[in-house]
Amino acid sequence: MTKRRKARELALQFLYEEDGDISNMDYKINRFYNDFASESLMRDGFIKTKEDLNKKKDVAQIFVFFSSIVRGALLNLDKIDGIIKNVSKNWSLERMSRVDRNLLRLSIYEILFVPETPRNVVMNEAIEIAKKFGNDESPAFINGILDAAVKVK
Repeated sequence: MTKRRKARELALQFLYEEDGDISNMDYKINRFYNDFASESLMRDGFIKTKEDLNKKKDVAQIFVFFSSIVRGALLNLDKIDGIIKNVSKNWSLERMSRVDRNLLRLSIYEILFVPETPRNVVMNEAIEIAKKFGNDESPAFINGILDAAVKVK
């Protein structure tokens, strides 16, 4: 697994937990990363112990990318949700699964505001993450909404 994939997965898990709540964002990001993310990073072999969290350059790069896409998605939530509402026919945000809704938010943020990442990379990553965290319909749903969102962007 790449560092960016890991950062995206962690970002989805954070956004899932917060689901649009931007209060105390810096505190919540740091708490999440130091507690939950450290366990996940150990499980996936990025670090051996929790103490490695602040010592390894690779892990620092994961945190920087994770925190930037989380902040960006949350700070641009109104615009991102507007795009999702515009392209998701017959699906309100509230009706979408929490995983799908937050993966779309994260991916659309990256497509709109992180131009150095090619769109096809963002879309492929989103589909792979949907396979891991979503339901059986999530990959196709995510692909369809992102494809529509890219066309109206």
